Amino acid sequence: MSRVDLVLLHAPSVYDFRERSIMFGPVSDMVPSTPVFEMYPLGFTTMAEYMERHGLKVRIVNLAVLMLNKPGFDVERAIREMNPVAFGIDLHWLPHAHGSVEISKICKKYHPDTPVIFGGLSASFFHEELASYPSVDYVVRGDSTEEPMTRLLYALKGKGRVDDIPNLTYTTRDGSVHSTPFEWVPGDMNDISLDYSYSMKSVIRYRDMMGSVPFKDWLQYPVCASLTCRGCTHNCVTCGGSAYAFRNHYGRDRVAFRDPELLVRDIEHFQKYIPGPVFVLNDFLQAGRDYTAAFIRGLSKINLRNPIGFEFFKPPAEEFYWFLNEHLDDYSVEISIETHDDDVRAAFGKHHYTTAQVEESIAAALRNGCSRFDLYMMTGIPTQTAASVLETPAYIESLYEKVGNDKRLLCFSSPMAPFLDPGSMVYDNPEKYGYTRLADTLEEHRQLLVQPSWKYIMNYESHSLPKDEMVDTMYEVGLRLNRLKGRLGTIEPDVVACTEDRILQAREAMARIDEVMGERDPAVRGRELDALKEEIDRLSESTVCEKSELNWPRSVGLRNVRHVFMLWLRENLANLFGSRRRPAPRPQPVCEPPEA
Repeated sequence: MSRVDLVLLHAPSVYDFRERSIMFGPVSDMVPSTPVFEMYPLGFTTMAEYMERHGLKVRIVNLAVLMLNKPGFDVERAIREMNPVAFGIDLHWLPHAHGSVEISKICKKYHPDTPVIFGGLSASFFHEELASYPSVDYVVRGDSTEEPMTRLLYALKGKGRVDDIPNLTYTTRDGSVHSTPFEWVPGDMNDISLDYSYSMKSVIRYRDMMGSVPFKDWLQYPVCASLTCRGCTHNCVTCGGSAYAFRNHYGRDRVAFRDPELLVRDIEHFQKYIPGPVFVLNDFLQAGRDYTAAFIRGLSKINLRNPIGFEFFKPPAEEFYWFLNEHLDDYSVEISIETHDDDVRAAFGKHHYTTAQVEESIAAALRNGCSRFDLYMMTGIPTQTAASVLETPAYIESLYEKVGNDKRLLCFSSPMAPFLDPGSMVYDNPEKYGYTRLADTLEEHRQLLVQPSWKYIMNYESHSLPKDEMVDTMYEVGLRLNRLKGRLGTIEPDVVACTEDRILQAREAMARIDEVMGERDPAVRGRELDALKEEIDRLSESTVCEKSELNWPRSVGLRNVRHVFMLWLRENLANLFGSRRRPAPRPQPVCEPPEA
């Protein structure tokens, strides 16, 4: 097998999480991954597909999943045995600040002459500091790095100049940090493809089942995401993916959408191989009525069999649900309204709708064939007090009464943790929004991540909801919501009992950690924290709700088996005879500069 050009490595949030005693708490309860955030960004998949289409060989290795599923997995040995032209490491979400840099150090330890490349929104925000680490050679900036990465790999192979590549930050021979112009900001997403069959081909090609899966339990729950756009039209004040953040930090003044026909093609391709739900990210309603109509009608034409869910940034009207019901057999909806309090939600940046409109939208969806409606709340947002948060369970109970206790409605609550997003309005101006920011540099965030509990890891404190009060309030809301779900019958009694027991134990564990942190002798403190590790690990996943509550139904059909077999056959024949698809031509790309 020929040499791999790029190995994309995904690190756990904390590299040595298997040895450290850290109470991560409920920070990942509302996402498919565990508290080590082992789910790699979608950009890994689009990048690998794009680069292979242009003649390069790319392998994804999810180190975090391998470390979770194989207790004896030797990270250093695995990296030592790799021999790519370059390593690529994501730092998209800031909670990976510790693990990603530690992995880069291991790459340099065993491959001192192999370039290490970073990318992702957090890498872009901290690009100069990140490039100053001895283990980091390049940082590719922006939200669309497929083309700059492709050009960089060709340059590293002697087919181009690094200085000519846009969006690149690196340390020169004299030790200074240099950045090329931020010029690659595509106006659409039509040159990339979110192809999940790439991961399957990677399994066949490298004989590595677990190394390329998106998150730990993906094989049991193979959910797929479809990406509508890059950028956003909204300005949630704590979001690092807001219009403000893209405009001020990532060179994007307008949203880049994927043509609806291509989006439909992606989903049609998913359902050939993947039996699980398809989740459409980034609210396609932002693109307007014509886009929406073309997308939904296109889905109906492909005879979509998989359950499909949509993320919306504001509650749709009944007319829209009529349209969905007319064209789709099994659709679900997800909206994060953050709070029932209109004033608090307005302070968060969601002033464009009211709680009354949310209620009308939920009722309309349930009247018009919606299979499931997920509603998300958050603790720690601007101006929010403990009293406001503690009203949440009672409000949700009243909401269930308004929809006739319809069990298709599912409600969740989580803390805004562990970090304020870099690049968000609150991160840039914390005092203006009622916060104190507790970390400024990338290195300071790396040190926070190895603190013993999520309370100490947080990079902010709200003036309205201090840390101790926030932690107590979050666990109390979790208890009340769990009991409410039990009374309504949305979860089984044994799940209610297990979740209650876990929350109560988590509260006690947090109190014991606080006691240990009061110990002045570091050696004693370390021993006492180590003694808590087994208990802490058990209490850090599915803390305030059972993670399976997030899962939609799925089924495997003969069509999936048939298509997977054909893919296996084609890829093995390609490996056997050394055949690969012909690389796409590589004309000099035309860069679209950011608007002034």
